[in-house]
Amino acid sequence: MMGIQFNIRRWSSKHVAKWLKEEGFSDYVDLLCNKHRLDGVALLTLTEYDLRCPPLELKVLGDIKRLMVSIRKLQKQHKDVLTEMGYTSDDCPGNVTCATNTSQGMDCQCNGVEHFGNSGGSVGDTNSEQFQNGKYHKHQTRRLDPEYWKTILSSIYVFIVFGFTSIVMVIVHERVPDMQTYPPLPDIFLDSVPRIPWAFAMAEVCGVVLCIIWLLLLLLHKHRSILLRRMCSLMGTVFLLRCVTMFVTSLSVPGHHLQCSGKLYGDQWAKFQRALAIWSGFGMTLTGVHTCGDYMFSGHTVVITMLNFFVTECKH
Repeated sequence: MMGIQFNIRRWSSKHVAKWLKEEGFSDYVDLLCNKHRLDGVALLTLTEYDLRCPPLELKVLGDIKRLMVSIRKLQKQHKDVLTEMGYTSDDCPGNVTCATNTSQGMDCQCNGVEHFGNSGGSVGDTNSEQFQNGKYHKHQTRRLDPEYWKTILSSIYVFIVFGFTSIVMVIVHERVPDMQTYPPLPDIFLDSVPRIPWAFAMAEVCGVVLCIIWLLLLLLHKHRSILLRRMCSLMGTVFLLRCVTMFVTSLSVPGHHLQCSGKLYGDQWAKFQRALAIWSGFGMTLTGVHTCGDYMFSGHTVVITMLNFFVTECKH
């Protein structure tokens, strides 16, 4: 054959076109030789991945397989040329899955065995291309930027929202409906179950435990900045909506066991001091904070649900 008689490194596009015709692939001469100007070296390093993926994107599976068989024969005849170009017997010239990184070279998967290129740094975008069920899929992933300025803004946001929540709780406490005029709303479940005095305190203990677990997880997580800003953003937004709901709707006290009535704090300075006490005590009875009017819009439920979600879903 011509490939044996003439050094393949000197093949031009015309030689490749002649070889393709000899192998029965005349239909691809224009695409490979005229449009993409494949010479001998390019032909020798051609892979099934190249044939399936852009810019070639051959559509006929039989032609792809037969062309690869011919190319592999050619590669076998010119092992010395491949070796000189840096290919070894461990490389996979017919790879189907490759991930190319701008700073890491190429990672290949051949017959279920991964082969890695340069082991450079992990900075930069990563483009990966795969074949699944005969279809080509391209995935682009990028290194997650901590963006500390966003984390700082979200922390300030939740800080302000918590302060605003404390002020709203003071206002709501002043507007608690009289229990004699507006008795607690009937509840089929709670009216049928004996009251557990320590249940509320236990809920706060569970919240504290979840908070400790969350802080440990945050400390050990590689994307701690991203998780923290997401937590602050979601928590702040939910509490802000809770403030609006509490302010707009005044519901009756949820139970007769609660000694709640509208309470006036006097001047604005007294209200501010009360709001500061609620804010510094995190609104918890464990810290001595006692409020009324916000039971139907439980901040404890918000905190426990959010902490549980982040602890269970953000472990990796």
